[in-house]
Amino acid sequence: MDDEKHAQEATQWKQKYLDNLEESERSEKQWKDSDELLRKTISRLTLAADGLDETLDKQLRELRNAIRDHSSTSQLRTRIDEMSKTLVRLDQGGGKKKGEKQDTPEQTGESGGFLKRLFGAASRQVQDEDIVLSADQGSPDTQVSTETVSDILVQLLERLTLPEEFSPHVERIREHILGMTEGGHWDSVLEEIADLVQAIRAQSLKEKQGIEEFLKQLGKRLEEVDRQLVQSEVYYDDSLQAGLQLDSQVKQEITGIGDSVRGATDLGQLRQTVQAHIDAVMQHMTKHRVVEQQRYDEAKQEIASMSERMKDMEAETEALRSRIDDERSQAKTDALTGVPNRLAWEERLELEIAHRKRFGTPLVLVMWDVDHFKQVNDRFGHKAGDKVLRTLAHVLADNVRETDFVARYGGEEFVQLMTGSSIEDCLSVAEKLRSAIEETAFHFRDQRVTITASCGLTEYRDGDTPDQCFERADKALYKAKNAGRNRCVSD
Repeated sequence: MDDEKHAQEATQWKQKYLDNLEESERSEKQWKDSDELLRKTISRLTLAADGLDETLDKQLRELRNAIRDHSSTSQLRTRIDEMSKTLVRLDQGGGKKKGEKQDTPEQTGESGGFLKRLFGAASRQVQDEDIVLSADQGSPDTQVSTETVSDILVQLLERLTLPEEFSPHVERIREHILGMTEGGHWDSVLEEIADLVQAIRAQSLKEKQGIEEFLKQLGKRLEEVDRQLVQSEVYYDDSLQAGLQLDSQVKQEITGIGDSVRGATDLGQLRQTVQAHIDAVMQHMTKHRVVEQQRYDEAKQEIASMSERMKDMEAETEALRSRIDDERSQAKTDALTGVPNRLAWEERLELEIAHRKRFGTPLVLVMWDVDHFKQVNDRFGHKAGDKVLRTLAHVLADNVRETDFVARYGGEEFVQLMTGSSIEDCLSVAEKLRSAIEETAFHFRDQRVTITASCGLTEYRDGDTPDQCFERADKALYKAKNAGRNRCVSD
């Protein structure tokens, strides 16, 4: 029974080891995805500065190459520091375009920092491996405003899935971006984003090292368990051999008694012979009992030691599992509104589509967008805008079925999945939600803030891809917007 118990415990610990290894690999993948997103963002932002200065062009190319080659954080830091020095020089009017002589700010008619001139210059399309950046397609003379850049960078921050500990850092960057005025310098914002990338990489490395160290310790302790199980087998084998040896010795003495009885001619001599054999048996029994007791004590001590180590390992495993669960939950939760974020949405959408394909259960995708959200920000400030988003998120999350799903997609957009109901029934539910949102209002700094939202619905159809379904819902949403807002439209 003890062997079976030890074998079961070893199997359980092995499974826990594999589960923790899988969790660590999943956590590492999420960190890599965040790191890759930030690297792509920086790479694409650098494209906007091409052609403004020979030295800067070279540094930007080197930085993009370093990002694509997945260079280390220290190498990226060195290149960013070099680029920062060039930006400072350009801010002071020391830049030179390719093939041009250096003009002063008075000659060019420009003033302010380099990034002001960069974002205030005529927009142009810049094509990279998989992206085209343009301020206004079809209107190449349109100026890229500070407000446009702010919106892009704020949406970038909102779409990052980061642990809670990075929230203050992200919020500082966000406040800095939102507080930027026309003509402001964006250098410090880009540096803060670069610092965030470095902090994420450092945290990722720290987490990875911590999990690796734990798994190493877990491996060592599993080796100890295995060694003790082997030792237990040795104890049992030794005990078996000792029992067999005792049995042989007792049989030998008993045989000796029988021989003595059969060949005895003197009763006194027989008595002495029998007593000698009995004494020998007693000596063998005493020796066997002493050895067995010693072996038992050693085994008991080993088992107690192993139990303590297994308790410690159980506590460490539970702590690691709890930490991984917390981090996974944080990674799938929108920090501002508390509802699931885009990462959680994509996972749930994939799951529901698979369920729809297998069982044919109706699946309806709903997109929500706050009406005139920019006006709320302009009139009451971004704090009020944040409260609007939180309020809308709570109205949606508190008024849907348990089987439905609501997430913040980004900016002022929310997405919803309704399962098991027809598009007509879902449209009726959406109208009730829209009405509940319209009836919701709050006061911000003694001013009444009203909220309305528009939504577009579509049903997942056979042969649809997630993108096709999403595009239909998006088109339905814009039909609702164009029809006057504060309404729901199905496609």
